[in-house]
Amino acid sequence: MTQGTDRRLLGPAEVEAVLRRAAEFNARRWATRSEGHAVAPEAVVRAAGMAGIPEECVRRALWELDAERAADPPTLARKIYGPSRIKVRRELPHPREAVEDHLESLARLEHGLRLRMKNPGVLVWEAGGSLGAVRRALDLSGGHALLKARSVELRAEEPERGRCVAALTADVSDQRAECLTLSAILGVTLAMLFVLAGFQNGFFLLGVLPAFAAPVAGFRLFYVRTRAEVWRQLEALLDAAEQGPPEEQPPPDRTGRPPGHIQGLEPIPRFSPNRGRGGTEDA
Repeated sequence: MTQGTDRRLLGPAEVEAVLRRAAEFNARRWATRSEGHAVAPEAVVRAAGMAGIPEECVRRALWELDAERAADPPTLARKIYGPSRIKVRRELPHPREAVEDHLESLARLEHGLRLRMKNPGVLVWEAGGSLGAVRRALDLSGGHALLKARSVELRAEEPERGRCVAALTADVSDQRAECLTLSAILGVTLAMLFVLAGFQNGFFLLGVLPAFAAPVAGFRLFYVRTRAEVWRQLEALLDAAEQGPPEEQPPPDRTGRPPGHIQGLEPIPRFSPNRGRGGTEDA
């Protein structure tokens, strides 16, 4: 296998495909291990340079990774409930401007989101005021799960003409904070009841930890379900963006019809005062 690769040169697309596939193999190898080798950013830059990847591309990828880590630091809430940022990414067969316009329309009309910032390649939405809060409170089926997000961000790049890579990221940190706060209040309340009962009978002290852990586990399941609903909504947005906006119906053909005439309907008869008298004047 090594001899075959030494006999020919690889183009940029082949290099990216090989590196991507090798990263997948490496991820499978480290899937069952908790720790891996730490690599310095400069080593990543040098390795990518040997593979023909420009340094500015690697620096930009490292900057995006640092930005995501800063947006969701390893706090206690993350350890208990999991990450607060949900990201989906897809390559779409449409220009970047068309994808941005289509997703902006879908987010406003179907999900009730309000556009907060719009720059070339970057769009940010948030829940739309009091109406969005009401729709979020009444949403029991998960159809408006994006209203539970603190913000929804779209980043679109156009690597080649007529195609773009779109990434949607939803921040549900507020939802995670609410779950953590409510579970802590409810858990402490239940635990205190068992502590007070334990003064009378020490057997109740055994239920202090389960009483505190039960609300945490329950709200964690609720948060996991919320993340799954948000992920499905983001995937649905990318599905709609991949299909493209619906084609506009051509205007109906009005040739040969007089003005004011509606096809399929009889013309309105003119009013005659003699009709209401039943013909008595003629008699």
